[in-house]
Amino acid sequence: MKKAGSSVDKRVTNDVTVQTFNHTSTSIGGTADGLRRSLKELEDELKKDEDGKKEFETYLKLLETKRADLQRSVDENKAWLEAVEKQGSNSSEQQYKRLLEQIQTIYEGAKEFHGKGIDMLIKDFGYHIAYKRWNDSFTAIPFKPK
Repeated sequence: MKKAGSSVDKRVTNDVTVQTFNHTSTSIGGTADGLRRSLKELEDELKKDEDGKKEFETYLKLLETKRADLQRSVDENKAWLEAVEKQGSNSSEQQYKRLLEQIQTIYEGAKEFHGKGIDMLIKDFGYHIAYKRWNDSFTAIPFKPK
């Protein structure tokens, strides 16, 4: 603003206020740059977090699939067990006893034929069960099934 009667314009600011303004504007610029850097870092971290979240969700889906498979397997096993329990334990025990009897019969037959084989070795080859003589051409390890 000009005063009436003054021919020279009077400055509104002086060197001190200019220096203060320069200092303030530099500080504001530095603060703005720092905030921009912080914002960039936060955006980068946010992107990494989103990527990690996607990876976690993928892994979670995999685990849920595995859990469903395991649950289905458990349910199938429970159903099988219930079916076996309905049949009763006697059928399994009876099968086992029949199997043991069959094995015993087969083993008795094997023992009988083993004995006949030893008798044949003694008669036809001069085999001696207890020891080997110096002139024996036949060698074997004595064994008798119980």
